[in-house]
Amino acid sequence: MKDIDYKAIGKRIKEKRNKLGMTQEKLSELINVSPSYISEIERGTSICSLAVLVNIAEILELNLDNLINGINENNVDVSFSEILKGIPKKNQKLYIDICKSIANNF
Repeated sequence: MKDIDYKAIGKRIKEKRNKLGMTQEKLSELINVSPSYISEIERGTSICSLAVLVNIAEILELNLDNLINGINENNVDVSFSEILKGIPKKNQKLYIDICKSIANNF
């Protein structure tokens, strides 16, 4: 099971919030938490609930996969490659076939 990097999550929140020109106070107001709690989340010193993460993602227009795992259009190939490396060789073709099947259904 993969560990969650709360500092990286906090960094992504801070970067996006700053990019939008939003203060910690404004973000905290929009999700009904204290500004100090937002500061703790951004520093990675506080582990917030899934509900708080979902609210932050919604306000900052971040997709949860990007927020939690840092996966975006620029690094998705690397992410799939890392997943593929972790799968036994005999199952790698099955993984690729499943991904193709899912993609074809979108």
